[in-house]
Amino acid sequence: MRIFKTYFEIHSLTLLIFGLAFVVGSIIFLSSEREKFSVFSLVLAAIFLFSFAATLDPFLNLWDERFHALVAKNLMNHPFLPTLYDNPIVLMEYNIWDRYHIWFHKQPLFLWQISLSFKLFGVSEFSLRIPNIIMGVILTYITYRTGKVLTNYKVGIVAGLLLCTSNYLLELVSGYQGLDHNDFSFLFYVSLSIWAFVEYSHSENRKWLFLIGLFSGFAILCKWLVGLLVYFGWGVIKLRSKKFHIKEYFDLILALIVTIVVAAPWQLYEFIAYPVEAAKEYAFYGAHFREALEGHTGTWLYHFEQIPKIYSVVGAFVLLPSFFLLKRNLKEPKLYLYITSNILVVYVFFSFAQTKMPSFTVIVFMLVIIAIASFLVYIFDKLFHSAIVLKKISFAISIIVLILLNINIESLQANHTLWKKKYPNREALIQNRKIFKDLKLPKNTAIFNVKGRHYIECMFYTDLPSYNFIPSELQYADLKRKDYKMAIFKSKKLDIPDYLKNDKDVILLDNEILGYR
Repeated sequence: MRIFKTYFEIHSLTLLIFGLAFVVGSIIFLSSEREKFSVFSLVLAAIFLFSFAATLDPFLNLWDERFHALVAKNLMNHPFLPTLYDNPIVLMEYNIWDRYHIWFHKQPLFLWQISLSFKLFGVSEFSLRIPNIIMGVILTYITYRTGKVLTNYKVGIVAGLLLCTSNYLLELVSGYQGLDHNDFSFLFYVSLSIWAFVEYSHSENRKWLFLIGLFSGFAILCKWLVGLLVYFGWGVIKLRSKKFHIKEYFDLILALIVTIVVAAPWQLYEFIAYPVEAAKEYAFYGAHFREALEGHTGTWLYHFEQIPKIYSVVGAFVLLPSFFLLKRNLKEPKLYLYITSNILVVYVFFSFAQTKMPSFTVIVFMLVIIAIASFLVYIFDKLFHSAIVLKKISFAISIIVLILLNINIESLQANHTLWKKKYPNREALIQNRKIFKDLKLPKNTAIFNVKGRHYIECMFYTDLPSYNFIPSELQYADLKRKDYKMAIFKSKKLDIPDYLKNDKDVILLDNEILGYR
C-alpha cells in the first residue's frame, strides 16, 4: 500500500480510490450479468478516474499544455482571434509558432472548449482540464454503446473499462502526454463520428447522418482533415459492394455536406481575415507529411512500436488475435471491413508521414480497444466452463487483474509525484508557478529574461507580455517611448546592460527561474 499512502496528494488519491472501487463494482455487476448497474458503475468510474488525472499536476505541463492554456485564456477576450502574445508590445519578429501573435497553429475547437471552461469555472489548471473530464466520461459511455451495437454488451462494458483505465489516455487528460487536450479532443470527436456511423449502419435511420457530419466537422476543427476518417471506411464498404449508382452514395454525400458546413466557415474566416498567417499555417500542416519537423522523426515502424505504450503490454500482446476473432463476433460482418480499413489507413498514412508523434494514431483507440475487449470476453467465456459461481468469480478476478495492468498506477505515480523524480522539471515548474503568481507588477510592464520557454507560463499567470531575452537598446527605447515599464529576471550567466541598470524605473527581479525549456 506504500504507493497509495505516501506520494499522491490526498485529493488525487481519494479520486483514484473511488474510481477503482467503481471499476471493481462494474466488473462484479458485469460478471453477474446486471448490465444497467455495470454501466452505471462504469460511468461513475470514468468520472472519478478522469478527475483524478486532471488533478495530478498543479502546474502547466511543458508540451504543449502551457501553449494551449495561454491561447485559450486569451480567447476569453476575443473568441475569434486566437493569440499567443496577446499584447506584442516589444519590437521583434513574432514569426515562430512559440512566439506568434496570431496563433493559428492549431484548429480552434478544443481551445474554445477550454476558454469556455475558464469562463464558467475560473482560470486554473483544473478548469483547463475539465473539458477532458467531460469528454472522457462521454467517450467511455460511447465506447460501451459502440461495442454493444457491434457485438454485445459485455464487450462494450469491458471496452469502456479498458478505455477509462488507459494509462495513455489518463496522461493525455492530465496534460503530461504531448499535445494533450488537442489529441484528446480529436480522439473524442473522431470516435463520436464513428459511433454515429455504427448506429446509422445498425438502424438505417437517417437522423444519424447529421451526427456523423457534425462530429466529423468538429474533428476537423480540432486537428484538420484526418477528421474525415469516418468516411474512409464508409467509402470502402460502398466500393466493395460494387454498386456505383449515385443513389447508393446519397447518404454519405449528405453527411459529408454537413461536415463541410460545420468545418469550412472557420477556414474561410482565417483566409479572409488573416491571409498571411493562415497561408503560413496551412503550409505548416502539409509540411508534417513531407519532412520531420522539430526533430519528431522515426522509422516506418515508429507507430507500430508505440502500440505497447498506447494499449499496454497486454493489449499489444493480444492485438493480432483480437482482429482475427473480431469478424466472427460482429453482428454485422460487413462492418469488419469498415473497422479494419479505418485502422489500417491511419497506421499506413502516419507511417509514411515524415513527422512522427506517438498520439497521431490514437484516433482509432475506440475501435482497437473494442477488438481487444471482444477477444478477452470470448477467451474468458471459453476458459471458464466451471460451476456458475466459480465462473463469475474467475471472470471478475481476471478482468480486475487486466485493469490494474492497464492503468499502471506505478507509472502514473512516477510521472506525477516526486517518488522517482522521473519528471525532472516537476519541482521547477511548481516553484516557477509560485514565483509568477506572486509577482506584483504594474499593468504596463513587460517581463524579460524568463528562462527557456517559461515566458509562456509567465504570461498565463501574470497577464503581462514576457520574453526570454534582455531587451536591446532599441527595444528599451521603444518601450520607454510607449510608457512601458520593464521587469528583468537577474541571471548568473548574463550581465544586465548599463542602460537598464542605470534606469531606476527598471525592476530587477532576484527570483531564479528554474528549468531549461
